[in-house]
Amino acid sequence: MHKTDRAAASVVAGIAAGAFTLSYEALRGVYLGSDGNHALSPIYPLIVEGFVTVAVWVAYRLRDFGWKATAYPWTLAALFFAYSLWSNSLPDTVPGPVIRGVPSLAVPLAVHLFTHLLKKREPVRVELVELVAESGDDAMPNDPWPAWEPPAVQAPIFAASVDKLRSVTAAMDSSSLVRSWARQNGYTVKDTGRIPDAVLKAYAKAHGGELVTP
Repeated sequence: MHKTDRAAASVVAGIAAGAFTLSYEALRGVYLGSDGNHALSPIYPLIVEGFVTVAVWVAYRLRDFGWKATAYPWTLAALFFAYSLWSNSLPDTVPGPVIRGVPSLAVPLAVHLFTHLLKKREPVRVELVELVAESGDDAMPNDPWPAWEPPAVQAPIFAASVDKLRSVTAAMDSSSLVRSWARQNGYTVKDTGRIPDAVLKAYAKAHGGELVTP
């Protein structure tokens, strides 16, 4: 890491630590003001601020999957951040039932946020260099997909039983491989020229993916 980056990271860490300390005391005071258990009061700020941190982290991990994947964690982060801001700015206006209900709300939301991260997959791409679909060949054949034994898959986002989808590459130097596979599975392709888009889609589908034009 560059010296300037390390210095900036240190400043950001210092600001975050100071802000967390002040917010921690404010949230703890709000909890105690609602007749909360004094011995358990240190846990309450960790639930609120910790949830915001985790939700932002999940949104960052899903940044390559588009806004639909990140909208949910960003929404939850904004929700708990708004509550933290409310509790810090106007502590006397936060109703007691709301204060005591936040932990109960955080439990199912945290679990669902974790499953939302786990169910995402790495997008499968078929890189095309020269293989462009011919006009009029977009229709998919009616034959069923041939049986295919998939190769070993990559590790999931976490070390769990969820597997990532494989990456299928159809580059220019592998066009002969695509043609050979197509003929073995009942497709008609020419020895030279462009391979129909329907064949490319079938090839990607048989390899566990989908056709994505880069």
